Amino acid sequence: MQFKTKVHNEPRLQAMMARREIDAIIVRGVENSKYFSGFFHNGGNLGYRPFTALLFRDPLRADAMIVPAVDLHLAMERTWIKDVRAYVMSELKTDIDTYFYPDFLSAARAVLAERKVSGLTIGTEGDSLTAGFKNQLHGLLESMGCRPVDVADDLELVRMVKTAVEIDCLKRAADITIKAHESFRAAIKPGNTDADLFRAAGARMLNEGAHGIKTINIACGRETSFSAHNLFPTGHVIERGDFVKVDMGALVFGYPADFVRSYFVGEASEHHQEIWKRLNEVQIELGLWLKPGITGGEVFERGYKHISKYLDNFPREFVGHGIGHATHEQPKMSRTNKTVIEPNTVVCVEFSYYHDGTRHHTEDTFLIKESGVEWWTESCPRELIVAV
Repeated sequence: MQFKTKVHNEPRLQAMMARREIDAIIVRGVENSKYFSGFFHNGGNLGYRPFTALLFRDPLRADAMIVPAVDLHLAMERTWIKDVRAYVMSELKTDIDTYFYPDFLSAARAVLAERKVSGLTIGTEGDSLTAGFKNQLHGLLESMGCRPVDVADDLELVRMVKTAVEIDCLKRAADITIKAHESFRAAIKPGNTDADLFRAAGARMLNEGAHGIKTINIACGRETSFSAHNLFPTGHVIERGDFVKVDMGALVFGYPADFVRSYFVGEASEHHQEIWKRLNEVQIELGLWLKPGITGGEVFERGYKHISKYLDNFPREFVGHGIGHATHEQPKMSRTNKTVIEPNTVVCVEFSYYHDGTRHHTEDTFLIKESGVEWWTESCPRELIVAV
């Protein structure tokens, strides 16, 4: 997909820059560089290979992007930014006949010098950056007469409120994942393995049009029933009475789904059924209560107070989170978070509880609007016992 117009929340970015008196931002974090450029690269997690977007408050200063040479042509095709430059990395030349800077800093210096940035205040991701890159970038900015300031937390709040394009991608990812849950649940049968479950869910995601698989974390049987994030199938053969849980999400243009269901094969104790009933009751009530103007801390306190009526020693440090380019974004629904929820925020509300070697976990996705809440994952079955 080509994003030739800005996908990010430009009004919120401009408002933040005005409030903080920021003249430009330079972002290289994986999520931020994708979000602010619209180029959904997959190489920015390599520390030595920065993908960096430079956005200026003054429209007379053109925005720019700097990428490794090996990704230049793709970046030019995918980003809305017109000035895309490359530094030597992986390849010395490509099919694009242009100058490649010897390293990232040389390219950044050239871009900044052309825009006569001396005296500007420039926001960076500050302490979120690796120490080496931060020192180099801030040193470059200071040598050119600029003042770097840390706006990492401000950028998270910019990203919190989603644009129409982002909401569409997130909703499509959730819809595909609901269908993948269908196939996953249908494969829960004695004799099948957790690898069979993984294949059923993954194939359904791709067959339904997902652009990738963000997560399929499966707990299956005593070997993993306690786990939150078991990445790989173990080969466990399903038996009657086994606990099975899946935390999964499809990707649509870099935007993931993220929600969880838990099951027992054929039978479950009355206490397990009571735990599951209460977790879901509290989670759903809390999700439908969400509205603009409340804080993440207020959400936590309401959820914690409610669940504590039924379950002792509730273990969670948070009961939900925002979702966007990153699976966990603001607003984090933890006790101390004072972030105020705003319209067009997409959140996941989740509750979990440990009992008898299992980790019950339920998670659902909601869009918070000015007019109310859309419960995106309402149609995903949540019956605890799978008949066999």
